[in-house]
Amino acid sequence: MAHNLNIDENGNVAFASTQTAWHNLGQIVQNPMTTQEAIVLGRLDYEVEKRSIQCGEITLPNHMATVRADTETVLGIVGNNYEVVQNTEAFKFFDTLLGQNLAKIETVGALGQGERIFISAKLPHQIVVGSKEDLTEMYVLLTSSHDGTGAIVAGLTPIRVVCQNTLNMALSQKMKNKISIRHTSSANTRLAQAGEIMRQSLMYQTTLEEAYNFLFRTKVSDSVAKELITKIVQGEKKDSARCANIIETIEMCYNVGIGQDKIVGTAWGVFNAMTHYLSHEKNYKNEESKFNSLLMGGESEKLIKKSFDLLMTHAQTN
Repeated sequence: MAHNLNIDENGNVAFASTQTAWHNLGQIVQNPMTTQEAIVLGRLDYEVEKRSIQCGEITLPNHMATVRADTETVLGIVGNNYEVVQNTEAFKFFDTLLGQNLAKIETVGALGQGERIFISAKLPHQIVVGSKEDLTEMYVLLTSSHDGTGAIVAGLTPIRVVCQNTLNMALSQKMKNKISIRHTSSANTRLAQAGEIMRQSLMYQTTLEEAYNFLFRTKVSDSVAKELITKIVQGEKKDSARCANIIETIEMCYNVGIGQDKIVGTAWGVFNAMTHYLSHEKNYKNEESKFNSLLMGGESEKLIKKSFDLLMTHAQTN
């Protein structure tokens, strides 16, 4: 799949990580990064300017261009009220977390021409399901864009360690796992407050651990597991043949997927069969499409939420 990472004219890739490099691109760093280190190592140390748009001698009203200052690349067309939030300003969100030793930056990068940036940090606390061998790490992910297509979004994302399944979802309207900040004049003020908001929202992690263990304690037979998988998938795909193929693939993930050997026969096993399929088996157009689908409110994130809700309902009524 295409990576869509930003690559400059000298072949330098805007990506740095303490983990395996994306498509073997970018650079591996040995230790977690500070915000300042992440911006430099991830090649995000560029400014974005908002400039008027000229057509001959006419200045277009109500619209302006966002331009990457170091390359003079036009990143997008925005309205007059759009406020540029520089990369350095957006990443100050992490300073509150890092200052309290709550987070360690692991991955940073830019997509396209630099119009979209991302940064992730691992939190120190883990979710334990059943035994100490089944761990879920908690990450904070922040993304921002310079082309007017999206807000600054920061959210908590659980990743199951043994299989690297993405378990991203909101538990409820009252306990969301994301904060969204529009590119307006108040963006920097809200970013300064966001670190504290996210720190308080770590109660999400405690509630999530209780829910995961509840699913782990809920036993299901093979027939019930297939019935639950079918209920989750049906309606998501109109083509019945394709739907049947997806169900068959998820059943395979349930029975023989990575990390399933000790959780087959539980609702937790069914949930991880779904997340394994969405994280590793489902075909996406490219890596950016997968990123959007799993982490930015796309189809896969919605299906994870649907799976969780259905399985919790089953567990509470059986």
